[in-house]
Amino acid sequence: MKLLYTAFLFLVITQGIPASAQFFIGKKKSEIKQLKIDIQKPALVFDKSGICIREIYEAPTLNDCNKIVEKMLKDSSYGWIRINENQVVSNFSKQRLMEVLEINGGCRVQIHQTAWTKELYDLLLSQ
Repeated sequence: MKLLYTAFLFLVITQGIPASAQFFIGKKKSEIKQLKIDIQKPALVFDKSGICIREIYEAPTLNDCNKIVEKMLKDSSYGWIRINENQVVSNFSKQRLMEVLEINGGCRVQIHQTAWTKELYDLLLSQ
């Protein structure tokens, strides 16, 4: 009975959690297909082994992109640090870079999985 209750609880918790920004990076394609999302679905870039390494959100205006960034910055577990007007980095352990790019007819917010060394990360923060 206890095992049945545990299995039921696991299903309720895992199936009811909506994904949010930065949630796809590091996950396999098969995992992502099963997620319920509460945000605009981003374009995703995968490495050769099928792991998501980049999320791309497109919007019609720079103001809309800034709203996407602000929503992402609310997740304090990443320890976001703005390094310039268009780039934000996570804490070293999360290894993320968020960029806002203006493109013809709109803008794009990209979140990249990085592989920084501690020295490179410290150099980014020092500028």
